[in-house]
Amino acid sequence: MTIQLNPKGNANARQLIADGKVDRDSAWSMSADDENEILGNDDWIEYGKWFLGIDETQNAETKAHFRYPIGKSGKVYRSAIIAIRQRSGQQDDAGIFDAAGELINLIDGKSDESGASIDMNRLKIAASPWALMPECIAVVASPLAATNLTARPARARPSSASSGSIAVLSLSGVITQHPDFMGDSNLDEFMGDFMSAMNDPTVGALLISIDSPGGSVYGAQEASDMMIAMRGKKPVVAFANSLAASAAYWLGCCASEFYCTPSGEVGSIGVWQAHMDISAMLQNAGIKTTIISAGKYKIEGNPYQPLDDDAQQFMQSRVDDYYNAFVACVASARNVSVDYVKTNMGQGRVLGAQDALKNKMIDGILTMPQVIQKMANQLSATTQLPSKKAATSIRSRLSIMV
Repeated sequence: MTIQLNPKGNANARQLIADGKVDRDSAWSMSADDENEILGNDDWIEYGKWFLGIDETQNAETKAHFRYPIGKSGKVYRSAIIAIRQRSGQQDDAGIFDAAGELINLIDGKSDESGASIDMNRLKIAASPWALMPECIAVVASPLAATNLTARPARARPSSASSGSIAVLSLSGVITQHPDFMGDSNLDEFMGDFMSAMNDPTVGALLISIDSPGGSVYGAQEASDMMIAMRGKKPVVAFANSLAASAAYWLGCCASEFYCTPSGEVGSIGVWQAHMDISAMLQNAGIKTTIISAGKYKIEGNPYQPLDDDAQQFMQSRVDDYYNAFVACVASARNVSVDYVKTNMGQGRVLGAQDALKNKMIDGILTMPQVIQKMANQLSATTQLPSKKAATSIRSRLSIMV
């Protein structure tokens, strides 16, 4: 059984590390009392932020759904991350293993500023537009290099459920357009799987299980347009299990139907872009950078000098362009006006399931088994289900429910 990376837990760990809330010395243990303290008054969203992994085969409102605790009492424990690294390696949970390694690097690299190094690739990535929850900015925008990052291909991860001619695609973690070390899912492979399911005659419907804070805007508009164009061919159901934010909501809202688990969140409709001025840091290190360029705006927005007003206005115009495309897509997909999206759908915030339903962002609040049963009932009423043998012909990364 493969445990998937929990983007909310990963983002929380990174933010705590950035804030210096780290216990580097204590031995790790977590008692039932510790778990109950985190859970509080059945706050499963807050509880999930303290775990690096999730098991989608378990109910999202049970402790069994969450794996690999990162800490307690408001702090990340280095010993907990070390234990996660060791255990995830033994269990072949690659996403967890890689994420734990990055967290250890961040903890161990948190020395004085003079010892910091700059990851120029991260600067470049952060400077591109993102449809990503602001809580996850630290995941992509920190210029302080975490050494020995391991690049790994992203996958549209399948769930393990099976029942009926329903293809299940998983969209989890940070989304990028192409396979990239920054991303957990990428649109190249996700849309390849989507089209394979659409073109497979043994598949009657598609279920997209989403647990993602969003990601890059690149490729999102093209993918959403394709999903809208294809959803008349077969039913496409999106399910927030438990987070469909920003770019993930952009894609999810393009399904024929969109549901959210009771404890889930959707929205974060917005776009941001970061500029990082590292000139003071370089000056303190005794480094002076001189750029030789041609073209009036060629070096506009470079990280070696403060951002001037003209450059900031242009960056804002590009962010506005992507935001307008995002909003227009949501308005069309959810059959509301652009003004309604801008005014009622969170204004950049995520909304809980009840508020999201009230504001027309989703079509209902269901659990995963309820969504599956609903889809199976609809299929059985309209089509003759294919044989189990025939249904296994689709690509291996898709889970077929027979």
